[in-house]
Amino acid sequence: MFGHQASEQMIGYLYQVRYALSLLLKTDDEQSQISIEKFDDIAFSDDDIPKILIQLKHHIKHHGDLTNASTDMWRTLKVWIDDIKKTPELLETTKFMIITTASAPDKTAAYYLKDHIDRNSELAYQLLKKSCVESTSQSNIKYYTAFNSLDEKVAKRLLKNVIVVDGSSNIVDVESEIMREIRYSCLPKYQELICERLEGWWFKKAIEALSSDTPIYVSQNQVRSFVVSISKEYTPDNLPIDIIDTKELSAEDLSSSDKIFLEQLKLISVGSNRVRMALRDYYRAFKQRANWVRNDLVYVNELDDYERRLIDEWEHCFYAMQDDLAEYGNEIIEEIKVKSGKDLYSNIERKDLRIREKCSEAFVMRGSYHILSNKLKIGWHLDFYERLKSLLELR
Repeated sequence: MFGHQASEQMIGYLYQVRYALSLLLKTDDEQSQISIEKFDDIAFSDDDIPKILIQLKHHIKHHGDLTNASTDMWRTLKVWIDDIKKTPELLETTKFMIITTASAPDKTAAYYLKDHIDRNSELAYQLLKKSCVESTSQSNIKYYTAFNSLDEKVAKRLLKNVIVVDGSSNIVDVESEIMREIRYSCLPKYQELICERLEGWWFKKAIEALSSDTPIYVSQNQVRSFVVSISKEYTPDNLPIDIIDTKELSAEDLSSSDKIFLEQLKLISVGSNRVRMALRDYYRAFKQRANWVRNDLVYVNELDDYERRLIDEWEHCFYAMQDDLAEYGNEIIEEIKVKSGKDLYSNIERKDLRIREKCSEAFVMRGSYHILSNKLKIGWHLDFYERLKSLLELR
């Protein structure tokens, strides 16, 4: 039982965050800004003044009708009663909204607080007062007490500002609503991927807001701008970059078969900081390329063609270095080979060879070169293949 309750509670939290995104996308006011768990579960605000306070109630399979003795209903009212006791001016500036997957049965207080032709906040007040007297629910006593403590005019004014939205989408359906809101910003085949990235960004924003001591607001403009910016990555001349943050890696994190590119860097005595950067570029490029393949974002043989271009550019530079070093003949020393290899490596790092014209993240090229280096298809030291081919045979 505990596990089931904990699961429902967790789904409730996730629902709250996901629904907030859906609401923000749907609002007609582009300047609307939303906060999570500052004033209420969700709040639309203007200059730090809440305009709409929203309580969300999620139930698995839509169980939990809002009857006159509904704990959901009374617990929510208690939250708002506490708010207006602290800040009476909320009654003048703020709407109070309950959004729930449950239903509001006909002729109940919740029914009369819905935004429809039968809305009647006065009748809702009478039904709630009656419930305070007739209900036998022990768990609701503290809520009834709080309601009865209000002056009648204040209680009626509160209910006049309350709006019940029942039969709302559950946590799964809300995702579909978000996808509908972004459908005109992207090609249909990329809709799910863009929605996934949008939610990832949004959940990070929510965590930031919940963890902050100062209020954090997100506007619809910010959300729309993010959607537009990532949609531009899913075009014929671009590719999405969704491997952003990676943990700090060390050589010990790699398998022996993935360390050959590090041996290549040792041959030219690359410093520890540059090795650390190379590790990061290699890992990010490896993961990013895998994502492109998994999500069917690259054309057939596109990565192979890109690698051929990289190799072709490397060959021009490597053979030029080879010609320069040939002048030393038998007098060439290791120090010169190391210096020339390091110069070659630096020269290649500075190039801008893109898999697609607008895919400009430099780690894609640098990491791809390390992937090729790991296969000994390219190298930096003049004698890289002869010195490291035994490692390739051990793979």
